[in-house]
Amino acid sequence: MIHRAYSQRRRMASSCEDNMQERRLEPLEHLNETPGISRAELAYERLETLLAHMELRPGAFLTMAELQTRTGLGRMPVLEATRRLSDDTLLEVRAGRGIRVLPIDLGRERRLLRVRHDLERFAIEQACERASTLERSQMRQLAAALADLVKDDAPLCDDRVRRFNDIDRRLDRLVLKAASEPFIERTLRPLHTLFRRLGYLFLMHFGDEPLIRTNIRLHQEMLECVIDGRVQAADEALARLMAFAGEMLEPIEKHLDPALLDAAITPLTSE
Repeated sequence: MIHRAYSQRRRMASSCEDNMQERRLEPLEHLNETPGISRAELAYERLETLLAHMELRPGAFLTMAELQTRTGLGRMPVLEATRRLSDDTLLEVRAGRGIRVLPIDLGRERRLLRVRHDLERFAIEQACERASTLERSQMRQLAAALADLVKDDAPLCDDRVRRFNDIDRRLDRLVLKAASEPFIERTLRPLHTLFRRLGYLFLMHFGDEPLIRTNIRLHQEMLECVIDGRVQAADEALARLMAFAGEMLEPIEKHLDPALLDAAITPLTSE
């Protein structure tokens, strides 16, 4: 299904890519952020969003001043956030050269998907058993928000994919909170960012309406299982979602311009 859709989606992507280019030139719009967090955590969250939406290009070098401008925060919180993202293997701090956004390594991400599946299974099972009444209520709100995304016939474009990514980020954080295991949270959070970025890249270049509906439906199914505390059904729903994530890799590997995975690669230009 994914492979049949890619050529049609590539023809639809140009106007969305124009919007993405315009958005890169503006400061990040700080919407839907976690309230009551430190400025260092806020810097981390804003940089995480920029990474997930390809606004910090894989392989690109940036200065601390540029990151301060993009986040709207001062040097110390941004510095602390870049150190954390370096530990997360999303950024690389190079003395005398600035801060490098690490390129997308599809082989590595294919391996990490297996790791993510195992860790995610543990988190999902814990959330099924340990989520509070309030957390389950929040999950129901997120499930309703996912349903709203596919109610109308709006075209798949940048803003709509960003909205899905925001809901997905909240879903991931809420499941990790309900699981209540800090080690798993620290390990899974950067993996979520890696695959949220990969999903954004895939949907913007190869996705179409049936694909995004499938993706949303898979998230809904898993979330509903967690809300109801159905552990086995949640594991099965997670397996389907991880299989969908794995299917994204092949069209990206075979058909996407490698320069989008690493800014150091000179793109081919047609004459």
